[in-house]
Formats: sequence, structure tokens, C-alpha cells
Amino acid sequence: MLFKYAKKKKEEKCEMIVKSIVLKNFKNHKDLSINFNDRHTVIYGDNGAGKTSIGEAIAWCLTGANLFGTENITNKLITMGEDEMAVTLVIEKNRKEYEIIRSKKKSTTEITINGVKATQMDLYMQFIQDKDVFFTIFNPLYFTNLAPRDAKTILYKVLPEVSNEEVFKALPPEITEILKKNGFNNPNTFIEKQREILKDWEEGLLKSEGNIEILRQILNAKIPEMKTFDETQLKALESQLLELQKNQNIEIEKELAVLKEQYKKPPIEKPQLKDTSILQKAREELLQEYKQVQQQIKNLKPQCITCNKCGNKIDVTAKEKQLLLTKQQEIKEKGTKTAAELKAVIEENEKAEKEFQEKVNKYRKALEIKIKKLENALNTDANKEQIRQIMQQIEKLRFEERETISHNENVKALLRQKEEAKKKLKEVEEDIKVAKQKINEVKTLIEYAKTFNAKKLELEAAEINKYLSRVSLQLWKIVQSTGEIKDDFKILYDGKEFNVLSYSERIKAGLEIANLIIGLTGVKFPIFIDNAESITVYTVPHTQIIEARVKEGAKKLEIKNKQIDLLTV
Repeated sequence: MLFKYAKKKKEEKCEMIVKSIVLKNFKNHKDLSINFNDRHTVIYGDNGAGKTSIGEAIAWCLTGANLFGTENITNKLITMGEDEMAVTLVIEKNRKEYEIIRSKKKSTTEITINGVKATQMDLYMQFIQDKDVFFTIFNPLYFTNLAPRDAKTILYKVLPEVSNEEVFKALPPEITEILKKNGFNNPNTFIEKQREILKDWEEGLLKSEGNIEILRQILNAKIPEMKTFDETQLKALESQLLELQKNQNIEIEKELAVLKEQYKKPPIEKPQLKDTSILQKAREELLQEYKQVQQQIKNLKPQCITCNKCGNKIDVTAKEKQLLLTKQQEIKEKGTKTAAELKAVIEENEKAEKEFQEKVNKYRKALEIKIKKLENALNTDANKEQIRQIMQQIEKLRFEERETISHNENVKALLRQKEEAKKKLKEVEEDIKVAKQKINEVKTLIEYAKTFNAKKLELEAAEINKYLSRVSLQLWKIVQSTGEIKDDFKILYDGKEFNVLSYSERIKAGLEIANLIIGLTGVKFPIFIDNAESITVYTVPHTQIIEARVKEGAKKLEIKNKQIDLLTV
């Protein structure tokens, strides 16, 4: 908004020239008339002769303030003992003359423009536009006495704004093409967004690299060989045991046979494992849908139109993009939920299988106790010791059989895990490849955006420096860690801050700032240089100059109108 003021004024080529002034009871001037040269007027007078009052009268007539913009000072300007005061100012604006009169009669202040009553707002709208810009040009000491924050605000009103297209023209074509292709508009917003994207990809890469390390450990793990169990000895011992027990009670043998059959096939219902295929299929479908939406977002190019009311650019695809992002988030949430459900079902199945195996083992141990008791009951005194030894051997062999079965089941599980790891490894390696590619692409975009910012500051500085010589001005800087442009106001004169400048240096610095504003905006107000004798040479801005110089012994003001000399610093 502030820059629009400067742009508008430059297009209008506004120039104001003070033609003449009449003072009535203004400070120590009871009745004074002065005609000014369009280019250069010098006012001579001794100390206290009222030279500064001429500049104050011009400022008060146009703004109601003193040379430093302070308002509500009218009562301090009126000649002591008088109750009426008036300043009549004839100015020329864009080759048209206007007579402005500001007068005070007792407690009433009146303004007229060409004889028509007016207000201070009328003066601003018709002649001044911006109070700070006016005083920065009119009084070289105004700007140099401001606080840094206020000085920065004034400069922001008039400094040129380099458009994106101007920067693009100054950049290599490949950078311009890539930035435009990726919806580049606001540099800082673009960099911030790309950093968020980069963070997501880097976090994903870190996770994938962790997963791939685990998968490689699984693949490199040494899997034990399958074991075999020879049943020959066990069957022989069982046959021998049966032979020794032939004469035992038949009922016991029958019961023993039933128990052994139950040992081989425990009457325990196997758990009904839940089907995971539906959830796995749903997860895959959500993944494919997520990738499709992601591709749609990537393919969606910004289409901007200009608002007829505010002039801002509006991206008509923003709503569609937001809908796609919302849909993508919903798919992601569904995928997360489905994955959690799948994991829960798998864990539930594994728990059920484990509980089943524990029940079988517990059941078999109970049967072993019963079988042992029945076998003991079949022993006779004659072969009791022999049967006991055979049963011990059988028990040992059965333990070896169980250990072999358990070992082989573990080996099979490890083999299945390795096979699944092979498949998963290919997927993760592809994910890492894509992530690294995307990370490089995003980093390139960030570097290109940084290059854009650097070029933009370079172009803006070039425009500003055309009008500056000994004043150096810095309004922004590039943050090295992020590449973003941040406010960083610094203004110096010959390397010194304004608050330590001498009086003459303040005037010269103020003249350079005035020249900068005139050059950037095309607005030309007169410049009133008080105590001009304190500077011997200076760069003359291309506008009307009014100097006030001390001349010893000149009790009355002496006015000299002349062509301005070409002075340089």
C-alpha cells in the first residue's frame, strides 16, 4: 500500500515551487514579503534576523506544523503582543499557481486556497499527500533527527518494489522456468513451504534407512539347519515295552492306548485365525489412491486472475488444491487406521497360536504323567526294573523329538521372515531412491529461491544507489541459514550512524535522502537549508533550493535570487 503512493506520484511528476510569501505578525516579522527564484534563493541575515522563520512560515502555511513536523505550535509563532497572524504563500504546482493563506485571529485559524475556505485535509490532498515525505524533502534535518523506526517507515513508502517478473528476467532461464513451474510467487512463503516438504522427505528417508538396516540384518542372519529325528530306536523301545507288558491288565492297556493317541492328537480345538487378506488389500488400495491424489496435486498448476476490486492476484486453483490436500489427509488417516487394524489382527492371531501351543504342551505333560502311572501299573515285579529303564530311554527320546519339532518350526519361521524381508527390501530401496531424488529436487528449489532473493535485493539496491553517494542504506538482509529476506534497517553516512553526525553532515545526509525520494517518486518539493553556511559544497537535488545563511551585521534580511551553481560533494 505504501509503495502505491510513491508509484502514483512518480507517474504524476508532481513539482511544487514557492513563488512568494507574505508574513504578517509571524514571529519577529511584522510585515515581510519575499519573492523566490524558481531554482535558487539565498536569504542572508545576522543571527536572530528571522532567516529560519521563513522556512517555518512555509511549513506552517502548508501543514500547520513547524520545520520538524510538530503540530499545535501556532500560538508560539505569533508575534508577541499581537492576536492576529497570517502567512500568504503563492506556489506553483505543475505550472499552475495557487494562493494559500493561513491566518489566525484570536482563537480561530482559517485556511483559504485561491480565496476559497479549505481545511488541512484539502492542503494534504491537493499539495502535500504525505506529511513525512514533504518534510523529508523540505527540511534536510527532519529525516536525520528521526528515530530509526520512523525513518524506516518513511523510506518504505517510497522505495521501489521490484516485481517477480523483473527478477526472473535477470535470472538464468533454467532457474526462472523451474521456479514458475513449481508455483513460485512469494519468495519467503515458497522457501518455508519447501522446507516443510524437505523435512517430511528427510524424516521419511531416515525412517526407510532405519528399516533397511533391520531388513539387511534379517537377511544376513545365519539360519540353523533343519534337524532330523530317527524314530527307529523309539519305536523299538516302545515295542519292547509292550512285549514286557503283555500280561498286564487289558483295561489298563486300552486306556494307555487311548492316552497315547490323545498325546499324538490332542483333543484341543485349534483357534480360528482371522483373515488378514481383506485388510491387506484395503491398505494397498488406500496406498494407490494416496499416490494418485498426490500426483493430481503435483499436476495442479496455479491459475491466477487479478481481482477487479483490490488488484490482488487470486489463485483459482487454490480451492481445488485444498480439497485434494484434505482428501489426501483423509486417505492417510484411513491408511493409518487400516495399518493399525491389520497389525492388531496379526498380533491377535499370533497370540491365539501361542496360547493354543501352550495348551497342547500343558495337555501333553498331563498325559505323560498319566501314561507313566499306567505303564508303571503294568509292570511286574520280575521286569519292573527293566521296564523302568526302557521308559526312561523312551522319555529321553520323546524329549529329543519335541526339541527337534520345536527347532524345525523356528527354522521355518526364520525362513519365512527372510523371504518376506527380501520382498520388503526391494520396496524400501525404491522408497529411498525416490526420497533422495525428491530431497535433491526440493533442495534445488530452495537454492533457486535463495538466488531469486539475492537477485531481488541486488536490483533494489541498484535502483536506490543511483541517488546516493555518501549515504549507505540497508533495509533487508538474507538470512544465511534459511535464504529468507528479513527486515534489517541500517542507514549510515560515511560509515557513521546518523545520531553521531555533525550538523553539516546531517544536512548533507538529509539532502541525499531528499534526492533519493525525489528520484524514486518524481515528487519535487522545495528544499529549505537552514544555516547553509555550515556546508561549503554539496550535491544539489534537482528542485527549488532556498538557503538561509548567516551574514554578520545584516539586521534586515537580504534576498538574492540567482541561477544555482553546480555544486558537488
